[in-house]
Amino acid sequence: MNHPALPVFLVAGLLTANARALDYEKDVMPIFEAKCYDCHSAKSKKVKGGLRLDDPEGFFKRFAKNDVVIPGDWDASYLFVTITKPREEKHAMPPEDRGDPLTPEEITTVAKWIHEGARIGRERGDKGSKDRDPEKVLRFKDGVLVTETLEEEAPPEVPAAPLEWTNREGRKIIATFRGLEDGKVHLELENGNDAFYPLDKLSDESQAVIRELAAGPTG
Repeated sequence: MNHPALPVFLVAGLLTANARALDYEKDVMPIFEAKCYDCHSAKSKKVKGGLRLDDPEGFFKRFAKNDVVIPGDWDASYLFVTITKPREEKHAMPPEDRGDPLTPEEITTVAKWIHEGARIGRERGDKGSKDRDPEKVLRFKDGVLVTETLEEEAPPEVPAAPLEWTNREGRKIIATFRGLEDGKVHLELENGNDAFYPLDKLSDESQAVIRELAAGPTG
């Protein structure tokens, strides 16, 4: 069954709506009204930190103070840090006794708004890079933010078990490898102490193992 084509003006309107940047008053303020106004609005007995989220113009003027909002850089914005803090920690927003936390969808909306330039009215800052799009980067588990880093960027794990190393004189050392830097091997001894041993003082076999561990997985 053929469907009639949409009028050109309607198609253009839909494209414009889909392309528009999120706006504070339309998209973000309703989230804060539901979750944060007890502490950050005119109706609160004492405005926490002097920050009113129900006053867009006043909120915009507070962006730079303590990096509350850095347009285009959501994960460096203090606002994002507070709404994703564990509820029991200091400065988490909202606190445990002040209502429900933001949902993953709400957190993503706030981050997306900042990523797009934190538009308030006509004011809009620089947009963040495509590889930091919150919708692609943020990960949640059971409603809680678990990571902001893409899986392939995670540092390789090193074995936690102690191994036997041999130096040039044939002396054996039992220790856990912790890293290699500036030609020195970071070893954790069995008593828990750290030792920084020159790589060239170890046997060729031990050096080969150290270099393989320091390089991390290759596959």
